[in-house]
Amino acid sequence: MKADSSAYSLTEHEWPALAAGTINLADAHARHSLSSDSVRRISEVTQNLLADSGSDYFEAETWFREALTLHTGQHYPVRSSYLTYSASIALDVIAKYLRSVRGPIGMLTPTFDSVPALFGRSGLDLVPVPEDRILPNCDTGFLDSLELGALVVVAPNNPTGAVLTPDQASALLEWSARHDVLLVLDASFRMFDPMLKLDLVEMANGIGADVTTVDDTGKTIPLHDTKVGVLTATRALARDLGSICTDVLLNVSELNIRMLAALLEDDGPHGEAARARAVAAANQKHLEQRFGLTLGPPDEQAFQRSVAWLHMGADRDAVVDACRARSVQVLPGDRFYWDRDRDDTDNPGSQWIRVPLLRDKDLFNRGLEALDSARRSVEAPRETV
Repeated sequence: MKADSSAYSLTEHEWPALAAGTINLADAHARHSLSSDSVRRISEVTQNLLADSGSDYFEAETWFREALTLHTGQHYPVRSSYLTYSASIALDVIAKYLRSVRGPIGMLTPTFDSVPALFGRSGLDLVPVPEDRILPNCDTGFLDSLELGALVVVAPNNPTGAVLTPDQASALLEWSARHDVLLVLDASFRMFDPMLKLDLVEMANGIGADVTTVDDTGKTIPLHDTKVGVLTATRALARDLGSICTDVLLNVSELNIRMLAALLEDDGPHGEAARARAVAAANQKHLEQRFGLTLGPPDEQAFQRSVAWLHMGADRDAVVDACRARSVQVLPGDRFYWDRDRDDTDNPGSQWIRVPLLRDKDLFNRGLEALDSARRSVEAPRETV
């Protein structure tokens, strides 16, 4: 696979990074190590469940839902929130429901290309909505002009880290209610943004907006891709979305939700969510120092990005290929601009790469060293011309 090819999806670019012996700086999944205390908890939960023939699945679900609320601020009632194996499954369920919605579907750009792909494969008419029209300030006049039936927003956004403030979240919900536009909020990265610790669905219920949210533990909790994606809907949508969910699956693994609940129930400074933010912050600082960047923000109470969006310039493809020659996989940015033609030479993403921050320190530093070496190797021939 050549770096300069935009014919591949972002997930296809991420796939080779899973190979043994490769430094994976491609996918944005949480891949740092658990604390020793968390490993102990996981071991206890696993042993207890396997030894208990009379386990209680509904008790496990309640434990998980309540533990997740500690981090997101959102409640997850059984009748209006549905557990799936990933955010992608939850989004696919929503996409199927949106076939019944009149009007085009607004979709944020740039954003991870699997999100628009899931909606496009359901036969929906997608209208690109530039990120700066929504995040951090919502241009409702522009949104009005699109005459949308639904709007899909990823916040915090992947790859840019653009966030949705509480005031802007309220404004977006009010706009949704006023114009009868269904709002889909993919909040998979919200555990990195304390400001988005809000019960968005209850806020929407209070003003008559139709809203669905998606949460994803896999972006924060490093459990080797054992994760849960949670779809939550306002009252008017819950029954129909729930019907689609039950067509897709009966339930998620009790072992999965018990392990995740055990890790999420600690919302203190030593819990896994806090550790993930600390790992990302430390790696961001190291990246900034090595490359002379300031990604911000410095305030520990504010959003902590879990991915870095890095400008490589016109030599981006050569840098990515040089990284691969050093057994390091980074993610080229072309397909984040999903609305651009694949042969568009003016695609803004063609000069960018995305680098995940949730990696163990030693591996991350080796990856950055290889990336720095790759950049220098590409620049050196040009300087000697």
